[in-house]
Amino acid sequence: MSFIYKVLVSDMELLAAALSEINVTVAVKSGAGIVEPGGPIRAYTPHSVRIRGLSYNRDLHEFRVSGEGR
Repeated sequence: MSFIYKVLVSDMELLAAALSEINVTVAVKSGAGIVEPGGPIRAYTPHSVRIRGLSYNRDLHEFRVSGEGR
């Protein structure tokens, strides 16, 4: 089995993740690594996403939901 993830980009994807209260991992888009190991989305705007009380810029970070693949 391999480990895969989906990057949440659209407002609709972020809304679905927020309503589902699933853990979302935050990573730096430049490839510098994981910033936030996981938590539910509490709010989002066109410019930021709030997870665990911190706001992350949507232009600088990517928001991932994980799953297992085969």
